[in-house]
Amino acid sequence: MSKRYIFVCFGVLLFVAAGTGLFYWYADVEFGKGARKTSVDQNPFVDGHARSAASPLKSPDQSQQLPALPRDERVDDIEIDGAVRLDMNGNLVLDRQLRRFLDFFIGLAPGRKHEPAMTLRVRAEMEANGVPTSVQQEVLDILAQYLAYREAAEEMELRSEPYSMDIFAAFEAVYHLRREYLGPDVAEGFYGLEESRLRLALERQRVMSDDRLSDPEKSTALAQIDQKLPEHVRKSKETSRAVVSNVQRVKALRQSGASEAEVRALRLQQYGPEATARLEQVDRERQQWQQRLADYQRRKQAVIQSEGLAPQDRSEALQLLRESMFEGHELRRINALDKIAETSG
Repeated sequence: MSKRYIFVCFGVLLFVAAGTGLFYWYADVEFGKGARKTSVDQNPFVDGHARSAASPLKSPDQSQQLPALPRDERVDDIEIDGAVRLDMNGNLVLDRQLRRFLDFFIGLAPGRKHEPAMTLRVRAEMEANGVPTSVQQEVLDILAQYLAYREAAEEMELRSEPYSMDIFAAFEAVYHLRREYLGPDVAEGFYGLEESRLRLALERQRVMSDDRLSDPEKSTALAQIDQKLPEHVRKSKETSRAVVSNVQRVKALRQSGASEAEVRALRLQQYGPEATARLEQVDRERQQWQQRLADYQRRKQAVIQSEGLAPQDRSEALQLLRESMFEGHELRRINALDKIAETSG
């Protein structure tokens, strides 16, 4: 597959993940057993990158300037992204920081003829930041494998009909291609986290779109998938579901004619006195807002129905009305609501 095809597939996968609720994850959540995990005690050899990418870096022996790359001007004064890091045992950390570091330099070299110069730049940057020679060579070996993987991904597109594979097949094809060219450790370090997210998103999507399953069967299958989530993510989702459930129960109570005392009793049982007090304050603020909004709508209609006002005068009168009743974020909110009403009307 071409890079464009791969990005389209994974863009769709990200959309599926968002739609199925899998972005309860935090951006850097640890998921599963990746290769050589990063710890807080690791030593970032390439961390801050005080020099910009376009700065003329010297070669390791400092005897000559390194060659420029075609896209240097695009990142002038921009710090080099990513990092080459070692763990406390001196082993290279295979993670997304390393992938970003390589991607940064690959982005400066648009063609294969520029790869030797780009490789020199990568080595020089590591040398300048004190990366051991043995680790430098390991990084350069990974760079060669990474470039081969990217080329193979493009060749795959030439051998297949455009967009012929469905989203599930596309995921599996890219997953196996990465491990074929990068090896399991590097592939897991570079892509493992996002692949785990996307695989669960696909599993959820497959369940939800299966018409052969009843609603209870889908709920059971989705619950089993959720068990693969990290513990803190599961707890976050359970808390969110409990909150939504209780909001719906409060709404149902009020619609059935229950008293506020009954609503308060339910909240006390579920949340305790402090949270109940905060919820009651939110209820009061919401009720006050609805009353002010209703008052504004009545006065707005009076202005609109006033005879003898030119369109410009009426518009100015409405703006003065808004400014007299609201300020700050409330005024912005009213302006937005009125624009939506004008558009839909």
